[in-house]
Amino acid sequence: MIFTGCSSSKIDDPATEKPTYRFSIKEGKRLFHHLCFPCHGEGGKGDGIHWASAIDITPADLSKFTPAESSRIFQTIKYGSEAQGKSNLCPPWQNNISDEEIGYIVAYIGTLK
Repeated sequence: MIFTGCSSSKIDDPATEKPTYRFSIKEGKRLFHHLCFPCHGEGGKGDGIHWASAIDITPADLSKFTPAESSRIFQTIKYGSEAQGKSNLCPPWQNNISDEEIGYIVAYIGTLK
C-alpha cells in the first residue's frame, strides 16, 4: 500500500492569488476614511469635499509622502498640523485615537502612491 499524503501536486502561483492587506492597512484605511478623507480626499491628494467648499488652505497631498517621512506624518496626525508649523485646520487626534491607530493610518497613507 502506498500513501501519498494530503499534498497537492499543484503549486500555488502567487501571481494568481488576490492581494490581501494586513490588518493594519485595512484598519488604517477605515480610520483614514473616517478622520482624513473629508479634507484629503479618497486618494489623499488634498481634494476632499471640505477643501473644495470650506477652507482656503489646500490640504497636503498625502500620496506624495515617502516612507522616510512616516515619523512626520505620525506627529502631524497625533499633534495636529499646527504643531508642524502649518495651519490649525488638521486637528490633533491624540485624545481620540491611540498611537497604534495612528500607525495604522500612516501605514495606509504609504499605500496611496
